[in-house]
Amino acid sequence: MWIWQQPDWPRGRLEVMPLMGQLAATQAVMSPLVAQGQNLYPRQRLRLEATLLSEEMEASAQLSGVVLGRAALRDALYQALGLESGHQDSPRGPAPGVDVFVDVTLEVVRTAFQPLTRQQVLEWHRRLGPFLPRSSGQPLGAWREARYEAVSGRYGLKRLRYRAPAENPDALDQELDVFWQRLATEEPDVDNSGVLNALQLHAHWQALAPLALGNGLIGRLLLMRWLTRIDALAALQQQGEFVGKVAERWEPEALEQLCWRRQALFSVVLEHQDELRELEQRYLGKPQTSASGHPLPPQLDRALNGEVEDAAPGDMNVWAEWWLLRLRDAGRRTAFHYQRVQRAERLWLEHARTPLNARQRELVLTLLERDDEEGVGRAEYRALVDTSDPTAARDLADLTAKQVLESYGVGRGTRYRLPVFAPQGDSPVRDEP
Repeated sequence: MWIWQQPDWPRGRLEVMPLMGQLAATQAVMSPLVAQGQNLYPRQRLRLEATLLSEEMEASAQLSGVVLGRAALRDALYQALGLESGHQDSPRGPAPGVDVFVDVTLEVVRTAFQPLTRQQVLEWHRRLGPFLPRSSGQPLGAWREARYEAVSGRYGLKRLRYRAPAENPDALDQELDVFWQRLATEEPDVDNSGVLNALQLHAHWQALAPLALGNGLIGRLLLMRWLTRIDALAALQQQGEFVGKVAERWEPEALEQLCWRRQALFSVVLEHQDELRELEQRYLGKPQTSASGHPLPPQLDRALNGEVEDAAPGDMNVWAEWWLLRLRDAGRRTAFHYQRVQRAERLWLEHARTPLNARQRELVLTLLERDDEEGVGRAEYRALVDTSDPTAARDLADLTAKQVLESYGVGRGTRYRLPVFAPQGDSPVRDEP
């Protein structure tokens, strides 16, 4: 039985009290990020956002089966955010379509408090065409016109993982009406700023699957939008500056300054994508027919679905628990970026007059984004900027002489790192599931 065949569709079943401890733990991780973000200078904030969004976008694209380089994303973000060392200075230009991906993502984030229309979602879908699988031949920028089925496995062993509701445009239009009615009252705002609202809306979108392809990518963008609203509301609450609906009180330009990503979630989700597939199977339901529509033989049914045989589709507590844990993991990891962006700002100030070529700037930007203190070896640098070994040696020696980098190790084991990223303590610790 699928989730939409349950009597409580589309809301599912949610018991808030058992989640209170996890909600409090998640809030304890996210609130300091909001407070720290308010203490950043505008340029620091933009640098941090470029780092977080490049991680977020790289992982989200990979979850959709598209591999993008973080350096290309970062270069496009630097240009879009008006930061120096954009891709015009990079030794390589951005990958095709990256600028569009960046523009759509920034639009999703910056307009988080503007009304979300169906036309806007379809426009994002159309523009993100290069990042969607085209083998289905389905049109972009349009709702699906037939039944949606998620099928996995190789030829001859296809497995139906999920069948969405609504088999024709009229039925889908009715389901979309329900979704947009929920948005009107449940999209995070002053009256309901909790993260549970965002997770419930995200679950509804994933179960509805209103597009022929790209539901996951668009769904992650929408979740990013709702989490941005929550963080912006938390920032305002910490300042004690608002009463009433935010969109009615603040000018659009002021709201755009509030709407920026304060953590990167999907890089953590990517590391747990096998768990996510099992979670979706449990939440969305299990098939009782094969991909061809024939009933599954009992033995095959048990073999394919035994791991979720006792699960009840629509259990929002299971869904929320998993996502709250990932949010805490992401928040802890992101806290290190906040420390690093402040140290990075000191580096740029110290070397504001230090001449660097495009290859050297590429290395510095890459090292600023890393979450380790290992730096790079000469061979890694040569591959990063696609240059010769003698040029790489000269670049690294020059950076060391200018005290932009420090070297450690001997011989072929020599590595180069930024002095501001000398070891600063232990690595972040994750919750146990």
